[in-house]
Amino acid sequence: MIAAATMLRGRIALNPAALALGFVLLCTVLPLLRHAHLPLVDLPNHIARLHLAATASDGPTAQYFRYAFALVPNSAADLLWQGLGHPTDVERFAGLVMASAALNLVLGTMVLARYLHGRWTLWSAGVGLVVYNMAFLFGFQNFVWSLPFGLYALMLWLHLEPRATWLRVAVFVPVALALYLAHFFAFAFFAVMVLGREVQTLIEARGRGFARRLALALPFLLPLGWLIVSTLRAPPAASGSFTSWLTLKGWLLRWRHLLLSPDAAPSDPINLLGLAATCLLGLLALRLFARSGPRLVLDARMRGAVIALAAVSVLAPQWLNGVALVDIRAPVLLLAAIFAATTWQGLSPRGGWLLAAVFAVLIAGRGLYFDRMAARYSADIEDMYSVAESLPAGARVLPLRAPGMENDRLFHHAQALLVARRDVYVPTLFQGVHALSLKPQWADHAHPALFSIDLRRALSPDDPDLPPIFLTGAVPEFARDWQRKYHYALLFDAHDPADPRLRPIARQGRMTLFAVHPGPGDRVAVMTPQARPAR
Repeated sequence: MIAAATMLRGRIALNPAALALGFVLLCTVLPLLRHAHLPLVDLPNHIARLHLAATASDGPTAQYFRYAFALVPNSAADLLWQGLGHPTDVERFAGLVMASAALNLVLGTMVLARYLHGRWTLWSAGVGLVVYNMAFLFGFQNFVWSLPFGLYALMLWLHLEPRATWLRVAVFVPVALALYLAHFFAFAFFAVMVLGREVQTLIEARGRGFARRLALALPFLLPLGWLIVSTLRAPPAASGSFTSWLTLKGWLLRWRHLLLSPDAAPSDPINLLGLAATCLLGLLALRLFARSGPRLVLDARMRGAVIALAAVSVLAPQWLNGVALVDIRAPVLLLAAIFAATTWQGLSPRGGWLLAAVFAVLIAGRGLYFDRMAARYSADIEDMYSVAESLPAGARVLPLRAPGMENDRLFHHAQALLVARRDVYVPTLFQGVHALSLKPQWADHAHPALFSIDLRRALSPDDPDLPPIFLTGAVPEFARDWQRKYHYALLFDAHDPADPRLRPIARQGRMTLFAVHPGPGDRVAVMTPQARPAR
């Protein structure tokens, strides 16, 4: 037995796929675990929401927010947080969720490849190049955590194809409902892959078994019915119902931006490497259509699923019912499915090692530069925490950027971390697609999807050089009459606003905290003392 275990360990250690898996996880998951604060655009808002889920009923922010736990189709992290009983610091928990999402995308792809091809494949580990995709770097927490489970669900769907229809329906009713509650798009993309697979098998069977395939739609009809009923009964969402499609130029740019970081400049190494990776994947995708030479061969069982997912990736809108950046989501699953479903034919050993080396350089390089970006961001957030030490619980804080810095997404939502750290109010938490809502009396103090704003929008609202914000105008409502609404302002940039209504009380690094001092005739924001709960 000892000898067998030793042999097994030796085989695992020498298995190229196992070595590739370890390398990919080292480059993609370790940077997420090393840093207390991750530079993922939207993640601070999700951290704040989870904090409010634990404290909104009786904490200092209860006067502003209401968190009513509900089964909504965007609940993965909320269900984990509540189900595990708030197991750790909320920011650490959010980091672990993102790390597990990265881990699971790689594992899900490799496990599906193992099922399809009957062996572990080195090529499927190449999905590590896709881990730091734009949806992940935007911090779409519930979506990226839920997405890999669509790969496992598809594998189960393929595995149960020979079994009785009633059994498949019984198995996939809870599977579909679980995906739906985790995130609607994870459910929707799984449904699209299943539809593609079933259309493929129907064509191959020349139309036979159509009635049986209709019955297989039942697991997907139940969540859709739930969605329709809840949508009809719900009041209008705070996030609105805006829907728009991309122009041709926007469609082309979407594919160019797929692996770019919204936090970094186009010339930053992480984005230069991302652009190189996108070009490489585009060139390799052409080998799917090659008839000779080195070529990628798609497993026949995945043909319909990949085609259907590709169609959705092409046709997806940019905005859907108030949800932004819908268009960058399906391509992530499409690339993972292609890595799982394909193998190389006609590729020489030398060509294979060269390709592996190129992938290794790109994956390691992106991981290294993400790690550096996270280190710089973590230092800035610690500076923010330092200047915020004097903030009383329940205070209202207006987040500001220096002129010209508003489009720097790195600190779009960083102020939300103060909700969890200092139990304060900020006006930019997400509303409308989560279980969090703002109490009606504070409606003019918030926006359901905005970010830290150019300070001129508050201090100089009549400035003709102010560009409008999409769907909002030049001055959002929460910035009007700001002297009355806020007790403090937080500036994320080293800049002197030179306004007597803002008096600096703490400065560290690029961060400055100001006390709001209304001018003559201005109404004063009343500060109601609040007790901060014990940590």
